[in-house]
Amino acid sequence: MFTNLVTIVGLACLAWALVHVTRLALRNQQAKRFDAGAYGLVPRDQLDSRRSGPPRDEPALHIAVEAACRGDWEPAAGLLAATTDDKDWEARWRLVEVFADIAVEDEHWLRIWRAERPKDADAVVVHAHALLLRAWAARGEKYVQQTSDGQMELFAELLPTAMYAAQEAARLSPRDPSPWVTMVAAARGLGLSHDEFRQLWAELSARAPQHYDAHWQALQYWCQKWYGSHKLMFKFAKEAAESAPAGSLLSGVYLHAVHEAVLQDGDQAYRTWATKPMLARVQADLAQAAPEDHRLTQIRHLLAATLVKSGRYAEALAQFRLIGGWCGAAPWTDANDPVLAFDHARGLAALGSGRP
Repeated sequence: MFTNLVTIVGLACLAWALVHVTRLALRNQQAKRFDAGAYGLVPRDQLDSRRSGPPRDEPALHIAVEAACRGDWEPAAGLLAATTDDKDWEARWRLVEVFADIAVEDEHWLRIWRAERPKDADAVVVHAHALLLRAWAARGEKYVQQTSDGQMELFAELLPTAMYAAQEAARLSPRDPSPWVTMVAAARGLGLSHDEFRQLWAELSARAPQHYDAHWQALQYWCQKWYGSHKLMFKFAKEAAESAPAGSLLSGVYLHAVHEAVLQDGDQAYRTWATKPMLARVQADLAQAAPEDHRLTQIRHLLAATLVKSGRYAEALAQFRLIGGWCGAAPWTDANDPVLAFDHARGLAALGSGRP
């Protein structure tokens, strides 16, 4: 009798699994050819993987970038000087990143700036971050076992130089958190211990406790592929989200942690770590965030993907409508074809949410 019952239950489970797998396969096929327009979404032939969102209108920054490319450092120096006493350290950091990117390609303008103003902290902080970017570019994005000895040697040579330059910038401008962001970003490459890293983080968070990009860099240190674990990474991400006021995009750091876990463990990480309270918090904060915030679209992409994988299709569809036709962001860029990955996820959200 017991054996018969076990057999019946086993057959029922097998039948359910077959039906479930069949439904998923059918939905996946339907998602490849769903009518985007019927669901208020941008047609697939208009999807753009070159950007995460629409380009921003920033004439002063465009002028400074064009001037730097011509060898003129003064517009860049003027923009950064205007942020020195500003409370919006994150806006300052974005300028540092932009100008450091330019200096990696061509640092002629930055060398002139440093020669004419050797004690200008703004020039030094841009130089420090450019050195860091150059070090990581030399190393590449692959794991150590997939990286050549020559790459690692150049990385080991450049990274301490970036740290020294950032320390110099911190001495020249003690209030500025920007040099500390560079130091935190260098920490994992230099192999700093947990205690050493926490000392760096204490200095940075004392200056800018809710600095988004600083938290993203720290998250990389605490992730499993560097010097942490899923437990430490999610502890850090959750504490960051809970420490932020309503409407802060800092809660989006939690989605970056989910993305890191997915890269390590596959889609099962969504089921383990994408908790309802955290997803609700991120959605509420995005709804209150300033529309012009450049981080908004990147977080929205991660949120849409997480909602799809969590089976919350109607909520995901709402995010895809807000995203529009831009798909040049993670997690779509992890795929060989970002447009195809993005469109497939939109299709799942649309079909899962019901009729148009």
